[in-house]
Amino acid sequence: MRHYEIVRIKENGKVEIPLDYAYELGLVEGAYFLLEIDTNLNEVHMERIALPGKKLVEVELIVEDKPGVLAKISGLFGKYGANILFSESEELEGIELAGIVAVIDVSGMSGTLEELRGELEVLKEVKEVVLRPLE
Repeated sequence: MRHYEIVRIKENGKVEIPLDYAYELGLVEGAYFLLEIDTNLNEVHMERIALPGKKLVEVELIVEDKPGVLAKISGLFGKYGANILFSESEELEGIELAGIVAVIDVSGMSGTLEELRGELEVLKEVKEVVLRPLE
């Protein structure tokens, strides 16, 4: 359900969400949200990624743009017990590559991030790997 509220911006761009809606949305200390910011349209969209208690890692990959690549990558995440909370991919213009950005929960992961990185890098379809733990 959509609700509309007029709020006044506090110092340094801080926005105060009415408490009833904040709890309903999971806007609690320690939660993670993805902000999609469009400066051309002067819009911000927020999407909850995880509630508190998760250990998150942002994954950035450059891969060959062909069928089955995402399945191989997802399979590796599953093998290590990493849960995909958010994923988006985009074809890179003019070349047969795609960019993948994901956020994974590694709080129940077996193995290390370095082991996961190593297995991702071994996949012939994967050209670049960046794993960035989120605080």
